[in-house]
Amino acid sequence: MNPLPLHGFRVIELAEGWAGPFAAEILAFLGAEVIKVEAIQRMDHTRGPLIAAEGLDSYPRKGAPKRPYDLNAPFVSTNRNKLSATIDLGSKQGLDAFYRLVEVSDVVHTNMVTGVPEKLGVGYSQLRGIRPDLVYTSVSGFGVTGPYRNRVTMGGAMDGFAGYSWLRHYPDSTPDTASYSTHTDTVTAVTAAMAAVMGLYRRTLTGQGLFLEIAGVEASITHIGELILDLCLNGRVPNSVGNGNRDEAPHGAYPCTGEDVWIAISISTDENWTRLVEALGAPPSLSKKSWSRNEGRVAHRQAVDAALGAVTSGLDGPSLMRRLQAARVPAGIVRTQHEIFHDEQFRGRGLFQNVQLGDQGLWELTTSPWLFDGQRMGVRLPPPSLGNHNEYTFSELLGFSRNLVKTLRAEHVIGEEPLAFDL
Repeated sequence: MNPLPLHGFRVIELAEGWAGPFAAEILAFLGAEVIKVEAIQRMDHTRGPLIAAEGLDSYPRKGAPKRPYDLNAPFVSTNRNKLSATIDLGSKQGLDAFYRLVEVSDVVHTNMVTGVPEKLGVGYSQLRGIRPDLVYTSVSGFGVTGPYRNRVTMGGAMDGFAGYSWLRHYPDSTPDTASYSTHTDTVTAVTAAMAAVMGLYRRTLTGQGLFLEIAGVEASITHIGELILDLCLNGRVPNSVGNGNRDEAPHGAYPCTGEDVWIAISISTDENWTRLVEALGAPPSLSKKSWSRNEGRVAHRQAVDAALGAVTSGLDGPSLMRRLQAARVPAGIVRTQHEIFHDEQFRGRGLFQNVQLGDQGLWELTTSPWLFDGQRMGVRLPPPSLGNHNEYTFSELLGFSRNLVKTLRAEHVIGEEPLAFDL
């Protein structure tokens, strides 16, 4: 297999949560060496509790795990293919060690709150004096300028601020009933990873480093650009249509036989509607002449949805999906995670890969979303235990003496065991 696209590049990750670590994980899947820097005084909060609490099901358990903070599901999902080094940036020795690491790295990636990197001495203006061609990616909710720059923002808050919550609730309800979502974190992460790759590409052309900032709310707003455009052009503030489509009907999820079985159907043309009605046996409830045109269906959206749901509720979901697809009607079953995990399509394409998780044995995790020359890029390294690569980082990479590493460990500048603290 050819070298991975980012082979030879080194990334320092100063990030926790979802958006920041997921962006660095994408770079790791692409072949970059990502060193996740935490501290034994403060580790990534997604590692979870120091002790495996009763009733907590977010980590695998074959007996009580010795280090549950290495196995918590949110941490596992966004930290594969990474190395872990611990550095106390609040100490002079730790900061000096970090500066040495910057000298031999290409990217520093952080999602610290705006202003915090500078207070710690690891902002771009401070690090570019150490590595002039450094690519520095800063992820935050609102960016590094403007009146909201210091606001601490998580994915759920960005969901509301970017206008998503206003658009996701059911039409007869209110935004507070919209399900909690961190889709904005994913948008932010993918945007940040693309920015880092763009920065490295620019550096290969110019030899210059640069500062890249990614404001998660802004990145997310660009995904609903057509609604912003509607406001600008027509002065309309859109209301939520739930699973529907403002300009087309029917468009949504409809019940089938069985417990909580649904089929998604999207009709974008009158021809599709005709094929749908015919595939369902032309029931009188769906054969109204006024519904043959999209304008009529949109005007009577609720009645169309109710009539269609009454028909589909008596039919087997998978069989109906195959029938509609054969009739060239856009339709698909709403899948559960269990069904996705066991689906022959994903199994056949190698979407899941066995990965050793600490003392809990092999567990199947999703692998890279890309195939490279027909092969998955894959999970090369399991999510790292805290400080698992300190010896590599400080002894091999930076060339610190054995005595110095021993001293740093004794003074809690580095370490492998978290100090007791309240997450």
